[in-house]
Amino acid sequence: MTKILSPLKTRLLVGGLMLVGMAVFNTASLQAGTFSAAQVVRPMAGLSFDIGSKKAVGYFLAESAGCNLTLLVGDSGNDASEGKKGTVPARFNTLVAAGRTARIDSGEGTSVEFFCSTGANWLTTRVMEQVAYQAPAM
Repeated sequence: MTKILSPLKTRLLVGGLMLVGMAVFNTASLQAGTFSAAQVVRPMAGLSFDIGSKKAVGYFLAESAGCNLTLLVGDSGNDASEGKKGTVPARFNTLVAAGRTARIDSGEGTSVEFFCSTGANWLTTRVMEQVAYQAPAM
């Protein structure tokens, strides 16, 4: 048997759903920047991406708590000037908890987001170019 809601309850339900929809829309529209296409990798598979004027290469190992991520970040081969040749890349190691996201920000307005799947079966990498954002005057 189908239960019919009173007109007042129907209006309240529709109004509540509209408020939730507006909140989701507003939250999504406040993100300042654009993400690249996601790169999905399996454990011990290599990953590579540009982050500003730097190049990052690395891999991750699956652990019970999440994805143990190791990255080497150095000057990009195309942009390395004579003075920078021979510089040592920085090694970065962190655990991205299973089902969670971690982010690395560069000083040049570029960020990289890592998402470790539940069970640490795969890791998603997305590069984000940040754009200046100014809230509209009210």
